[in-house]
Amino acid sequence: MTSIPDLSVQALLARVAELERRVQRAEDIEAINKLTRMYGYYLDKALWAEILPLFTDDCSVEISALGVYLGKERAAVLFRDILGKGPAMSDENGLVHGRLYNHLIVQGIVHVDADGENASGRWRCFMQIAEFGVKATWGEGPYEIRYRKEAGQWKISRLHFYRTYHTPFEEGWAKAKSPEGGLRERFAPDLPPSIDYQPYPAAFVPPFHYANPVSGSSAYTRADPEQV
Repeated sequence: MTSIPDLSVQALLARVAELERRVQRAEDIEAINKLTRMYGYYLDKALWAEILPLFTDDCSVEISALGVYLGKERAAVLFRDILGKGPAMSDENGLVHGRLYNHLIVQGIVHVDADGENASGRWRCFMQIAEFGVKATWGEGPYEIRYRKEAGQWKISRLHFYRTYHTPFEEGWAKAKSPEGGLRERFAPDLPPSIDYQPYPAAFVPPFHYANPVSGSSAYTRADPEQV
């Protein structure tokens, strides 16, 4: 017969509290995973009106070398007026006929902060962008994202996409050098790019939000988690 450990009421309550904390953390991670995947699906179809509610009002969004856009209204400028007038070619909301803008977001690693109200995630995005009968482009790079829970709902508070490459379909990353990109004069960012780096074929390692879980090494970890 299995013996039952002699635990005090206080010890039992502590165990219950720890189990509740672990369950809550698991639920938070799953909610963040779903939030990020939904962002990817909305981005696929240039559904800016669906994407923007996923961000906090004071969000920060940085895509490749376009600079940093602060706040939800400025994020709307980045998504609608820059990305939306580019490969998505959407005046307001949604792709037009003949356009492809697939963003496959995979390899998610999420860590919830000790406060249970903030979290960090790293994801990889693989892009297929095309204009039927005209051109097609490959793209790839990781996201580093900060999240915040508001009224029980997780939202994106800081988003940074690091371009690895962006090359023509015909040449691919084997032959074509990825363009560096740059700031847009008409829709200038609020801040310049937070990190100066070169895309592929340069071997740049975007900073991780976490240390190595086995060795404890933080050689490639960014010190401030708010700066993703």
